[in-house]
Amino acid sequence: MPARDLTRVRRDRIGFVFQQSNLVPALTAMDQLLLTVHLRGRSPGRAERDKALALLREVGMEHRRDRRPDQMSGGERQRVGLARALMSDPAILLVDEPTSMLDHQRGRQIVELLARECHEHKVATLMVTHDAGMLDCADRVVHMLDGRLSEGQGGSHA
Repeated sequence: MPARDLTRVRRDRIGFVFQQSNLVPALTAMDQLLLTVHLRGRSPGRAERDKALALLREVGMEHRRDRRPDQMSGGERQRVGLARALMSDPAILLVDEPTSMLDHQRGRQIVELLARECHEHKVATLMVTHDAGMLDCADRVVHMLDGRLSEGQGGSHA
């Protein structure tokens, strides 16, 4: 696939939730989501603003929509990152260690939110985690040891 097509697939079909939220420091929570529209070469209209607000509401961040990342807790930044990843209606969501910067209780809330949102939006999700306490939120668990994959135990979380 040519590089331009790969870029389009990554931008339009894959959502990313990073270990560290990777939010743009100068942008508000709302603008983080609208940035995805700009990256597609469009200006956000009313429909995109409504969608961004709805996603922020879903992740419990509507009341913080005008806050920049330095004005948010780690858990709040992760929730904005999740909403941003869902903004482009991805076919797949890649999530890297979403709980690593959070205490256990906040991490649990983020993983449960992630599971709910992915089921609701019907997004296939691949989450990498070293926290075995979060595995019961997964529909399927695969372990990697020394580069080899093996099936594990997961829960069903609706």
